[in-house]
Amino acid sequence: MLVGCGFARWPDAGDVFPAVYTPEDELEDYETVRWETETWNPAEDLGTAAQYLLKAQNHRPGAPVESLEHFERMREQIPPLGSGLRLSLVGDVMWVGSNWEGFALPAADLLDGDLRIGNLETPTSPLHSTEPSALGLYAFNAPVEMLDGLPLDVLQLNNNHSLDAGNDGLAATVSEVEARGFVHTGVDAHAMVDVAGTEVAVLAYTWGMNVRDVEADSELFIVPFGHVGESIDLSVVEADIAAARADADSVVVMLHWGFEYEYFPDPHFMVLARSLVAAGADVLVGSGPHVLQPPELCHVNQAEFRPGVGTCSVRSEDGVPRDAAILYSLGNFGTSMPTLQTQVGMVATVSLGPDVTGLGWEPVAAVDGESGPEVVPLSDVLDEPEYVDESERLDVHLGSGWRR
Repeated sequence: MLVGCGFARWPDAGDVFPAVYTPEDELEDYETVRWETETWNPAEDLGTAAQYLLKAQNHRPGAPVESLEHFERMREQIPPLGSGLRLSLVGDVMWVGSNWEGFALPAADLLDGDLRIGNLETPTSPLHSTEPSALGLYAFNAPVEMLDGLPLDVLQLNNNHSLDAGNDGLAATVSEVEARGFVHTGVDAHAMVDVAGTEVAVLAYTWGMNVRDVEADSELFIVPFGHVGESIDLSVVEADIAAARADADSVVVMLHWGFEYEYFPDPHFMVLARSLVAAGADVLVGSGPHVLQPPELCHVNQAEFRPGVGTCSVRSEDGVPRDAAILYSLGNFGTSMPTLQTQVGMVATVSLGPDVTGLGWEPVAAVDGESGPEVVPLSDVLDEPEYVDESERLDVHLGSGWRR
């Protein structure tokens, strides 16, 4: 079935971008350091840790030349929001320092979808200290009040900070989340949500844990996405997607992956993303890099779209034509990180009918408000030149055609 209608003339996926690309050269040392490869220990490799701190401050703005051309062409292909059910999506909900109940409220109106989903990148355990660094230099635990004003319906709970407060901290977080009526995904099970008669599966996976000396009591759906140069076994994820498709109208896959502080997804992740779309995912939602990365619209079983630079196109076994969305990184939705690019994230909106009919994005900024830290629409702070510059940069970086 797939051989006809032009598919026979398709190139082999291993012969075209993103599987094939020109490696970058003349990179600064800090630009090559990646924590998610799990090849170094900051307590032992102090020189590498120092370089990583430089990366956290300076970031990695570049990418292979093929990636730059690909996303330049892709920006023009992202369709604006269309008909159907709408998802509102945010990235990393992080430690903010104070104003826990109110920090997200100024941006709540931007999350106007029928289902609102985000990644909770901190425990909220009442059993543990919430003082900064009490659990470790890079470990978090937020007061449970953080959950009370969070304008979301579904929370991803599996990420590299899940075990910051140990297994009992994770269990306490799950209890607090459930007590407030949130649906959660990524701890022992994935979620299936009925949205006005439409079944939406929300699956969740993470690249690993920062705490590596604690054995998890729960299934956290860890897949070592960041192990570049290795063959990443996606069979469990693909099986989960196939099972979800049997019961769901749409399949959303939450992925805590990518390399921190990099403005473009590494081609390694783009190859993995295509495999997951081919397996049946309608929307891939990335978190983890803490900065915004450009998305892709990916065509499935549409022979007129030949894969390569400028086009994401895959085939699946069912042969059914559809469109999927790959949101590699939505950045932060609240943070105490010091750089402007980590403070500005997005609320993404995806319309489904049941596959992707369109996308929209609205930038938000973590700022100091009258009551403490707040997440506000970026449009509220455009009287400050640095935010004007960042807004203009993001229009180019992400594409303004699908900005709401």
